[in-house]
Amino acid sequence: MSTVAQDVRYAFRVLSKSPGFAALAVFTLAAGIGANTAIFTVANALLWRPLPFPQPGQLVLISAQRKASGITQGELSWPRFEMVSRQNRSFSGVAAFTDESFNMTGQGDPEQLPAARVSWDFLPILGIRPALGRSFTQSEDRPGGDPVVLLSHQLWSSRFAADPAAVGRHITLDQKDYTIIGVLPPDFRFDMLRPPADLVAPRVFDLNIITPRQVQGGTGFLRFVARLRPGVSISRAQAEMETLAAQYRVDRPKAPDADPGTVVHVGNLRDELVVNARAAVLILFGAVALVLLIACGNVASLLLSRASGRQREIAVRAAMGATRSGLVRQLITESLILALAGGALGLLLGGWGTAWLASLAADSLPRVQEIHADGLVLAFAFGLSLLAGVLFGMAPAWQVSRPDLSSVLSAAGRGATAGRRRHHLRSILVVSQVALSTVLLMGAGLLARNFLQLREAAPGFDAHNLLIMSITLPPTRYQRGAQMTAFFDDLVRRVGAVPGVRAAAVASALPMNPSRFSPALAEGQPAVPLAERPMFHIQTFTPGFVSTMRLPLTRGREFTAHDGEHDPFVIMVNEAAVRRYWPNQNPIGKRIWVGGVPDPMQVVGVLGDVRNLNLASDTQPEIYLPFAQRTVLLMGDRSQPADSV
Repeated sequence: MSTVAQDVRYAFRVLSKSPGFAALAVFTLAAGIGANTAIFTVANALLWRPLPFPQPGQLVLISAQRKASGITQGELSWPRFEMVSRQNRSFSGVAAFTDESFNMTGQGDPEQLPAARVSWDFLPILGIRPALGRSFTQSEDRPGGDPVVLLSHQLWSSRFAADPAAVGRHITLDQKDYTIIGVLPPDFRFDMLRPPADLVAPRVFDLNIITPRQVQGGTGFLRFVARLRPGVSISRAQAEMETLAAQYRVDRPKAPDADPGTVVHVGNLRDELVVNARAAVLILFGAVALVLLIACGNVASLLLSRASGRQREIAVRAAMGATRSGLVRQLITESLILALAGGALGLLLGGWGTAWLASLAADSLPRVQEIHADGLVLAFAFGLSLLAGVLFGMAPAWQVSRPDLSSVLSAAGRGATAGRRRHHLRSILVVSQVALSTVLLMGAGLLARNFLQLREAAPGFDAHNLLIMSITLPPTRYQRGAQMTAFFDDLVRRVGAVPGVRAAAVASALPMNPSRFSPALAEGQPAVPLAERPMFHIQTFTPGFVSTMRLPLTRGREFTAHDGEHDPFVIMVNEAAVRRYWPNQNPIGKRIWVGGVPDPMQVVGVLGDVRNLNLASDTQPEIYLPFAQRTVLLMGDRSQPADSV
């Protein structure tokens, strides 16, 4: 121990004589260690830290996968949920959930709040108890059950002043009276809900934007969270879901979600939460690891350069009896002190970098609130600093600790042999740094090129000076399609009259938001059962939407006020649909059978391709319907929680 203390004291004394060198080495290492610490903090929170639920390893997400359409984590239907709940043997509990929204009135200014519909055992399956009040009961989750709701802790604090007496009070949601039965814990956040819910209500089948006929017909709007029974693996649960899926297709062959291309996927809940972020985080981790290696190479080169001024010191110590292992230990001690100082500064820089990354990706990354340093991050930074110290210090220490005493101590030819050895090692370091830098530059160049290509990619519409808002109509007042159409017609008229507004329209979804799908049969294709028909993107909008979004109308006409609820069914399609189903033909007048509607719909117009997945994916065939005829979308549609203006 006394030897180590002596080495440390000597190392500090030597480094204090070269403050410029020490500062440069420390800041170089801090940049590499800080970047690695920041990315490790993110990766630890997203990829490795257990979910904040009891026995999180037993929680799984059950969702639909339609790989042929590039869609994962899709929704499943209420009949399938009932089947899985009754017949499964792999889970101790299965709960369904879906996004919802409510218009809250009577508590200050009216506000549209993000919400969730869940089955009654959703919170018990997760292992969560309300901070105040109670959770839902089984009777409240049945048709006609009491209208009750749970508040998020944030909403309870902001709109109810964190008053415990709020539990038991009544609030008006969508012009219907609800009773507050509890408040969720302050740290509870279920990241499968986007945006996080301020309100949670039971009875998923009472979703505002889906009809009872659609619920029972097999429209997909749910995902399931389940807890595995002790001893049951995910692979076993997956096999059971595949068996039940085959049975479901036999029992309900005409249901939209009985499509053979739909796979019921069972995945670990933590992994499914970050399925879209995993690759990006790991790529960044690899990039910052290369940055640290380059930093270590730079410091190793600095040590070799500095060695020329220490040749005589090391030679004298060797001549006085210092062993080579002792010299190496002393030099490694100096390297470790530099590395630990760089690690301490890097930890500070990593904390700032972590906060910046979390704020930058707050709306796109799950579990953002859990991205913070913990004991594992501190251990990682400490271990990385030690590894870096050994990595950049070992080769120079081993090289410098073997001086040619005769040449160094003699007046003539001082350091010639050692100089050649250092030159050889320095060449290796330079080549390694150039190679690593080349890899980083190539990766950065590819990312920059892809970014520029995405910026230059034409989305198919003009987003300049375009404003949107989301509206959900209360079903208690707007139960018929004609009522909704009249409301939005009046809204478009009034918004269009606002000074500065050039055009206004209503749509069921926005571009690059694949929220609706329906099986459809295009004229000229082989007649097959509903479950075997290809899935189309579905969009509905009012007259004027084409000009509002500045969409290219390539053929035919757009919708007019004469395409109403009682008028002949008409549709528009995009160029991708024309290329796939009617190449080298005039699509105007062609017919398409959409969903379970028995009567065909006639194509009256063709729009240019609007990106309907993302900017990096090819446009998929899409069908457009008049907003006034949206009620014809029966069992085959996929609903969107709100309409966009």
